[in-house]
Parts: sequence; C-alpha cells; structure tokens
Amino acid sequence: MTDTTHDTASRGLTRRQAVPLAIGSIAGSGILFLPSAVYGRAGHNSLLVWALSTLLCLPMLLMFDDMVRTNPDGRGIEAFIRLGLGDVFARCVPVMFIALVIVGLPSGAFVAGRYVAQTFGMERVTTIVIAVAVLVVALLINLAGVRASTRVQTAATWGLVLVATVLLLSAAPSARDGLHTVVPSTEGLGVVLPGVLLAFWAFAGFENLTFLAREFRDPERDFLPVSSIALTVYGVFTILLTVAIAVTVPRDEVDEVVGLLQLVEAVGYGEAMLWAVTFIACCAMLLNAIAWVWGVSQLTYDAADNGMLPAALVTSGGRKSRGRSLALPAVLFSATTVLLGFEPSLVVDTTATASAIFMLLYVLSIISYLRVRGLTIRSGLNLVLLVVIAISLVESPQHALYGVVVLLLALGAQAFRRRGEGPAATAEPDAAAPGRQAPEHAEGGDR
Repeated sequence: MTDTTHDTASRGLTRRQAVPLAIGSIAGSGILFLPSAVYGRAGHNSLLVWALSTLLCLPMLLMFDDMVRTNPDGRGIEAFIRLGLGDVFARCVPVMFIALVIVGLPSGAFVAGRYVAQTFGMERVTTIVIAVAVLVVALLINLAGVRASTRVQTAATWGLVLVATVLLLSAAPSARDGLHTVVPSTEGLGVVLPGVLLAFWAFAGFENLTFLAREFRDPERDFLPVSSIALTVYGVFTILLTVAIAVTVPRDEVDEVVGLLQLVEAVGYGEAMLWAVTFIACCAMLLNAIAWVWGVSQLTYDAADNGMLPAALVTSGGRKSRGRSLALPAVLFSATTVLLGFEPSLVVDTTATASAIFMLLYVLSIISYLRVRGLTIRSGLNLVLLVVIAISLVESPQHALYGVVVLLLALGAQAFRRRGEGPAATAEPDAAAPGRQAPEHAEGGDR
C-alpha cells in the first residue's frame, strides 16, 4: 500500500465510529409514526411484519456489499442498474427518485405538523401551516446554497432515538400484562405483506450506506459488518417501540401518525416531555427536508441534463442554473401538500406509496445484480427476495400503481425520444458495459 493510500485510510472511520453514523443513516422520520402505523394496521401480526421487513434487508445488504466492492467510491443505485440493465433503465432512476420524494417529503412534513397540533391542542389548520413551513424553509435554505451537515442530521436522529429509548424503558413495566396484544396469530395474515410494504419505509434508504462507505477506512472490508450491525440494532429498536405502543395504548385508540406522543402521555411524563419530543421531531424533519430538497434538485438537474426532463427546468437565460432546478420540486410539493391538506388521513398511505417506489428500485437493482453476477448464493437469496417484493407490490396495488406508472412513463419517454433522434441514438453508451464506472450521480438525503 502506498503512503498516500495509507494516509487516506488512516483518516477514515473505524468500525466503532461508523456504526452510530450508519444507524443514523438508516433511521429517519419514520421513527415518529411507523411503529404506531404498523400496529394500527397489522395488530397482533405487527412483530411478524417488522421481522419480515428486517429479514428482507439482509439479502440486499449482500447485494450492496458487492455494489461497494464494484464501486468503492459510492456511485449508487443508478450506476449499479446501468451495469446490468443498461442506460435506458439507469436513466429512469432520477425520475423515480423525484417521484418518490415529492410524495414522501410532504408526508413527513405533515407528520411534523400533526405532532405540533396534537401537542398544543390546535386545529387541523396548524398541521397544514407547519407542513408548509417545513417545505418552504427547506426550499429557501437550498436556494441560498446552504446544505445541512450529515453529522447534524445524524445528531437530530439520535436525539429522537434517545427520547424513544427513554419511553421504551418507561413502558417496560406494562409489558408483562400487555404482550398478548402482539402475539402473532394465523388470523389476519392477509395484512402482513401490505404491512411489510409500509414498514419497509423505515429501511428504504439504507442504500445511503453505500455513500457513507466512502468515509470508511476500508469500505470493502467494513461495509457488511457495519451495515449488518446498524440494521440489526435499528430493526430491534423499531420492534421494541411497536411493542411499547401496543402494551400501553389500546389498538382501537392508536393514532397511526402520532403514536409516539400517545406513548408519552401513557407513561405519564407530562407536558415537558411532549414539548421535547415535538421539538426534536420538527428539527429532525426539517433537517431531513433540507437534505431531501437538495437531493431532488440534483436529480432534476441530472434528469434534465440527460434528456429525461425538459432542459427548460434547469436553464435560465440560456445558462443552466442549480437554483432553477428547485422550481419543479416546489410545484410538485405544492400539489401533494394540497392533496394532504384536504385529506390528511392519506399521510400513511402516501408513505406506503413512496415505499413502493423504493421497492421497485430494488427490483431493478436485483435484476441488474442477477445479470451481472449470474446465479450465486448471494444473487439466489436476492432472487427469493425479488419474489417476496413482487408479491408485496401485487398485494398493495393502490400503493404500487403510482411507481409502476412513473417507471413506464420514463421508459416511454426514452423510446419516444430515441425514435425521434433516429437509429444512432439507440446504441447503448460504453458506460453500460460491466466493469465501467458511470458518471457520479447525486441522490437524495435521509428520510
């Protein structure tokens, strides 16, 4: 190893340093509502939903481990899909991420709004005002060219984790008499796979770990153990949080969005803890929103640059502008916000819809992986996972339809464009060849 390489490695994160950051990367605003949402919808089989969701991630960790080995500089899903499926499908990735963010981010903002309204006993309009404020502030901060530090985002997430841990410990005495509420039952198994699609949002962004891997001392050696520990810890944590809500709040009284606040009230911590949880929740959501907005602006810029979106979306006065790329997200956020303003009960469903797009992206990744690697133990495990994901999507057509339509429109736009440009445009670029590295692509931030 050269001295330069040694110096670079010595500056990287050790496994002990990387694990907390990895947990923060996986965790996100889903802590605020997914445990109560899953329990509200799956009831007795909630733990089965969480266990299956966590197990589904394990084969993908093996796939992402190979992704890191192929691209140790962290080039992401688009480059990975390009290796196995070519440029046509790879070009769809930015558009699918945009479609995901414009649904997922307003949903998270409305969760923060519900927390404020619930804590202070305010009217529904407060939820809308807070949600709009989160989105507008995130847009303005990005317009000013300011980005939230990854470590600051991680710190906010850890604040949520610590508060939730205190609540878990406080709910422990109730577990003895209430565990029957989460004992799996053969009744209601039909809600398990749709529940998995919703619960998967908690883990949907763990491909962000492939970007974090660039900061490891030895990405090829450290990625799998670090990500496995982070996934296990976070999976157990979400399970325990679901149990805590189940043993303290009757299912028919559970609020799918603000179940964490109901847990605070049930363990009797009083208004001070309610305010603290709400404040941390809003801070975490705002920081995530800043990262999401920055990510989707880069995706818009890239999609316009490669012809998947009109160039006018990023061009001003004949020159490309990063600031102008915020216009499309702003308009689309507005549409989703109006929808949720009229139908706030759709917050959990829009989250499941965003989660379904992540599943579709993973489907493309797995198919690409199978084409590049062939049938091995790792790719075989992911093939089994592919079947489970496909069934989950079929079981929740109302959530999967949006992502499928976006993918088909993206593919159709390319077919139309290539037909208009003539036969020369149909040739695949060299970047599609296995072993070649595609141009780096910026993706969105935490959930």
